[in-house]
Amino acid sequence: MSSPVSFNVTGLDTETIIQELMRLERQPVVALEAKQRMISDRKAAWNALKSKIESLMAKMRPLLEQQVYTGKAARSAGPAVVTANASANAVPGTYEIEVINLARAHTLQSRSFTGSPDDALGFSGRLVLSIGGVTEEIDIAGDDSLNSIAARINSVENLGIQASVLEVVPSEYTLVLTGVSTGQEITFQQESPDPQSLDLGLRTVEGQEPAGATFKINGIRFQRSSNEVKDAIPGVTLNLLTTGATSVSVGYDDDALVDAVRELVNEYNSFLDLAAKYNSYDSETRTAGLLFGDPLLQRLLSQIRETVFREVADSLPGFRFVGDIGISTGSIGSYSRDGKLSFDESKLREALVANRDAVASLLGKDEAGSEGVLTRLKQALQMYVGHDGFLPLREARLESQDKDISRQIENLERRLQVRLVNLRKQFTALESLLIQMNTQGLYITQQMQSLFM
Repeated sequence: MSSPVSFNVTGLDTETIIQELMRLERQPVVALEAKQRMISDRKAAWNALKSKIESLMAKMRPLLEQQVYTGKAARSAGPAVVTANASANAVPGTYEIEVINLARAHTLQSRSFTGSPDDALGFSGRLVLSIGGVTEEIDIAGDDSLNSIAARINSVENLGIQASVLEVVPSEYTLVLTGVSTGQEITFQQESPDPQSLDLGLRTVEGQEPAGATFKINGIRFQRSSNEVKDAIPGVTLNLLTTGATSVSVGYDDDALVDAVRELVNEYNSFLDLAAKYNSYDSETRTAGLLFGDPLLQRLLSQIRETVFREVADSLPGFRFVGDIGISTGSIGSYSRDGKLSFDESKLREALVANRDAVASLLGKDEAGSEGVLTRLKQALQMYVGHDGFLPLREARLESQDKDISRQIENLERRLQVRLVNLRKQFTALESLLIQMNTQGLYITQQMQSLFM
């Protein structure tokens, strides 16, 4: 940058004059910068809409899969006694369940040792442990303590025995071995050249003998080694928690389907709110949204609404419009003018009872490949947000405009810099000329005065 004019012969603030002249000449740059900010804001708006569309498509995904229509749920009347989970192949029905006794894991306890659990026991030999067909040998040396023996047992992978050291009374400790799985017996041998040199005193804890679960389903008696029962009722997993009687009902998981539709409706309305924000116009302030009147946005909104409310002709009578299953813009006379959806949960549940397959066909796709509302909507939205969709193309176009304006600004800034240098040269030349004229004037004055002296 050139130096400011500093002679100041005229008494004028020449630097301020230059800056004002430059401000006027910089107006095209200011206009381009404002246009660039507008482009940046529009890019952000389209990106926000693209993210919202992708979120809407994510909410549609579960309703395009058969699992949500065929999924089953198991409900226990006594969840403190039994809880249950059902897979898609579970048979709907009600089952009376009586838990007679629970499966137990086998627990062994050593004799008590006084002192610290880290004190050396002075034992030597080998402890052989077996459970569920797995046998492991634990070597014990004279400097081993209760804690080190427990740690060595726990370090053996896939043994199926958990070891711990408990303080049964103050300063008295015992080694406890518990089977990881219920219904399996722990057997042990203590091998040592001297029988007195390895004496842990292991014995079964009273009431903790290995036992399987005993229960009845609809009066039929069952026995299993675990409290988690997967093979008594086809497709249903029972978790036995305590003794007692209750009932378990298995049926279609309508709650999951209703929740999925509700979340989709909410996301759809959220998308419309965002679109309305960018497509608004305030007549009082005469301000418009960033995308007001944009043909692409108008086309997007029109296509979404047309797809959602269009008839699915291949569906059964009474299942051809989303309004037939409780998705609408409101009841007659109170419809939503902004196009937002309302959801009648009871109407959807009634439709599921009447014909579950027809609901699946209306929303997704039936076995014959006929496309439902959401399948068509997914295809329509993919045209906008896909790799070569309208929104990526619009973003690329705005990006190109932004780069073009940046080049224009760069070129103008270079010209303005040259203009600034020239202005300062001109004002410096003016100041120099005035100095020269003042000097000549002073000389002439002096010469005139000398003629009259």
